[in-house]
Amino acid sequence: MTEQLVDLRRTYTGENLTQAVPAVKAVLHDLPDDRRERVVDALRGKADARGLFLPDADGEDQRALECVLLKAGLDAGAHLQLRPPASMLRPAHAFRAVEPAPHPRVHLTEHALGPLLYELLPRHDESWVSGVAGLRVTHHPRSVELRLIGLDAAVHLAGVDERAWAEGLRYVRNLLDGRGLTGAFIDGPLAPVERDHLDETPYPTGAGSAVLRRYHLFSATPWVRALAQGDRWWVEWPEGLGVVGVADRLLHPVFGLPGAAEVPSAGGGLGLSNGWHDLYLREVDGPNPEHEPALAAMEWPKGVTGWWEPPQPVR
Repeated sequence: MTEQLVDLRRTYTGENLTQAVPAVKAVLHDLPDDRRERVVDALRGKADARGLFLPDADGEDQRALECVLLKAGLDAGAHLQLRPPASMLRPAHAFRAVEPAPHPRVHLTEHALGPLLYELLPRHDESWVSGVAGLRVTHHPRSVELRLIGLDAAVHLAGVDERAWAEGLRYVRNLLDGRGLTGAFIDGPLAPVERDHLDETPYPTGAGSAVLRRYHLFSATPWVRALAQGDRWWVEWPEGLGVVGVADRLLHPVFGLPGAAEVPSAGGGLGLSNGWHDLYLREVDGPNPEHEPALAAMEWPKGVTGWWEPPQPVR
């Protein structure tokens, strides 16, 4: 049973064996016999054991931070599509794996840190706030810790040392410079302009956190997009994975969303809800492979991508 649970968990989280095996064994070790039997039944589709081996965020504060991170990571995918040579077919995911602890450890893909920082770090650009208002970063030797001022929540970006951070900021500053924007990052206490922004646009919450903790389910599709309105989420991706297949995994009796069931979706696709949070899934037309050569050959003007470099003189 342990091996089956580990394999299933890794399908959802993208963790390696070193990360997943201890987590699964720790839960099994503390389960009384009757709960173990329930897990066995759940694996056979005859019971519900959701939340044990892939826990939800612990509270609304933690859920909000994880929702913010998911949205920023999905927006970073648009940057990754423009990494030379640009492609709409190459995977453009910021997240490689997520260890779903009380304060999750998130592992990023190779080129994702710069685009993610561009979407996350709060900046005061003239009269508005870009990035995530209230987000603050604490540096550790091999990771950075993300927090939101006033919320009891944290997420760690694993493997981000001083060198990786500097490289990520180089991307951010190059893109800001190309767009004629300032790099005036906000730090310290919550700034008045951030408070005003949050009064108008509160943090999203809801099922986005559960999607982040199961993001590896989408690794085989080129990209994922999402729209959040309060605690309601709409998630879409190019045709290929199958909406029914993804929904079935999100309703799995052990690793699915706790308490969720299928509900009608007015906009097509499928809907899931636990009674408080709604998640709507759909597939859209995929990119045309015939456009890839022209896209890859495109010379983007300054300010479109942080990977822009000035033209080299012909010798």
